[in-house]
Amino acid sequence: MKSGNKSENPLKKNSFRTYFQFSFIALCFIAVFSLFYACQKNSANSKLDYDNVELIQYEIPADDTPVAVFETDKGTFKAVIFQDEAPNTAEYFINLVNDGYYDGTHVFAVQDGVYFMGGSKTDNGVDDDETDTTQIDQELSPNLWPFRGSMISYGETGGSIFSQSVMSGSRILFVDTVEFTEDFIAELDSTGGNEDIINAFKQKGGVPNFSQQYTIFGQVYDGLDIYDEICSVDVTDSESLKPTSELTFTKVYMSTYGEHKNDDFFNIENTTSDSSEE
Repeated sequence: MKSGNKSENPLKKNSFRTYFQFSFIALCFIAVFSLFYACQKNSANSKLDYDNVELIQYEIPADDTPVAVFETDKGTFKAVIFQDEAPNTAEYFINLVNDGYYDGTHVFAVQDGVYFMGGSKTDNGVDDDETDTTQIDQELSPNLWPFRGSMISYGETGGSIFSQSVMSGSRILFVDTVEFTEDFIAELDSTGGNEDIINAFKQKGGVPNFSQQYTIFGQVYDGLDIYDEICSVDVTDSESLKPTSELTFTKVYMSTYGEHKNDDFFNIENTTSDSSEE
């Protein structure tokens, strides 16, 4: 399945290696929290209602909720897919999975403490003839936040010159977590925003300055030991962020939460559980 205008895709350019660094490598408190604060407090100028947030990433899913199972060179992790919150992106992703698109794709960039990126047909993330270049409009939800383990659908920058956004695409950005030091937590508390969101970041980790910037469509809830191992692999250099050893999704397939339960993860106070019921 291939579509889109490849000639305008920035993922084919030599500058791609720095494209994915988002200028977030040196995370500073001012940048993080000014953006995080603005996301929460400017709801009057937004279609999103931040005062009525449901943290569905930490609600136990129904048994029929779709789950993506990622088998990797390091082991297996699993993620809930949020069809109601990001319907177009979720449908696109599920269709790619069911077509076998992600089998054998690469983890091609790892930024320690920020993210890893996977789902590329090439080991450096650049398009080839097999790359699906579909671009889907951004889908933002007040109920989905960039906590540790959240999945972002990543594509080109689209929209008008006055209103640009990162589209959804076939590559996936898996959110890691910045270090929540005492000073960092104190700064987070001082934002005065939604207490449920702030508490979830403090308990579960994540990258606050990704908030409401990209389409979040899934949450890793099982196999977090494997997830953490991928997040911390060695990379060749700070520009390419390419893993020193080949790292692939050997197989990705869809199942349901009823087949892959791990209720302990969804306890907002629990930050360590990786067990699952097979």
